Amino acid sequence: MATPDADVLIPTPHTLSRSLSGQISRKIGERILDGQLEPGQLLPDENALCEEFGVSRTVIREAVKMLVAKGFLEVRQRIGTRVQDVHHWQMLDRDVLMWHQSLTIEDERLLNLMELRQSIEPDAAFHAATRRTDAQLAAILGAVDQMETHAAENSQYVLSDARFHIAVLRAANNRYLDALENAIFAGLMLSIRLTNPDEGQNRKSVPLHRAIADAIKDQQAEAARERMKEHLADSSARLAKVVKRHREE
Repeated sequence: MATPDADVLIPTPHTLSRSLSGQISRKIGERILDGQLEPGQLLPDENALCEEFGVSRTVIREAVKMLVAKGFLEVRQRIGTRVQDVHHWQMLDRDVLMWHQSLTIEDERLLNLMELRQSIEPDAAFHAATRRTDAQLAAILGAVDQMETHAAENSQYVLSDARFHIAVLRAANNRYLDALENAIFAGLMLSIRLTNPDEGQNRKSVPLHRAIADAIKDQQAEAARERMKEHLADSSARLAKVVKRHREE
């Protein structure tokens, strides 16, 4: 008779199936995040996916369900499985955060994403200062508090930093920014690994975020825009230094 410890270590068929479906959901999710599968695009049918990944239909269906729950996919009878618009994606889902950080991206694209952020986020902060709801302001302020609390825990700090920027973007209450949310989020998640490597840099970044949050709280739109410009200029300069080192190595 197996001991309880042995029972835990021996995976059941159901556990194996869920593990496989998790792996497949990650692979498909990463393709969506890096643009290989675009919003509105149909996934290959089940037979094609089964053949590509070498798994059963059950595993594919479980993987699709996971991605539906995260807002990445929608399933329609007689049409198929389609990639959802970006604003449906659960950006702060734990798995989605991990998928973002596992993506490999060339230095030039990182710099381009930073340029996009510098073009979009200052104006988003400007509009957030005058359009934000009380709930949206609470999300912004709460994210900064969490950044300060978790400055010594880089994984938690990154999550809080992501929450801050997405909260500001959403507080602008401009639905056309939804289409840019994934690009902004990707630029943040991919660059922060390089620009904030340790607690010291995290603690230097917190006051920059706090200044943005305070301007939004006080409904000082121009100040919010300027503080966001200052923060992103600082991040851009640090990213450029890291990219330069990469090119020299």
